[in-house]
Amino acid sequence: MRALSLWQPWASLIYDGRKTIETRHWEMLHRGPLAIHAAMKVDKDACQEFGYDWRTIPRGAILCIVSVQGCVRFPHRLAKPDEYGDFSEGRFGILMTMLKKCDLPVLVKGHQGIWHWDETKEYPVWEPRP
Repeated sequence: MRALSLWQPWASLIYDGRKTIETRHWEMLHRGPLAIHAAMKVDKDACQEFGYDWRTIPRGAILCIVSVQGCVRFPHRLAKPDEYGDFSEGRFGILMTMLKKCDLPVLVKGHQGIWHWDETKEYPVWEPRP
């Protein structure tokens, strides 16, 4: 399955259903299932702004699987700007709907760009550090 790593809290915002458009400077051609991976990188200020604890937010793990419905260039009538992305003219918006939330985050090493995740393998689950 294709996967995309996002800094936190943006991966958790997708998991929580608050973020349905991922903004990028490049166009995504992939359509269909896409695993959302929480990268190890955490933006502490954004966590505070959006109500997450940066010390306990999942990282280095697959959080959910979305369906990519399309990718549009801004401005676009299907992509109403929100506080969770950069909707500048000329950038792209990946339009997503939730397919499945992981009961527990699945520990997987992420990568830049679109990468392959073998969802048939067994992986450990993420647990917050005390």
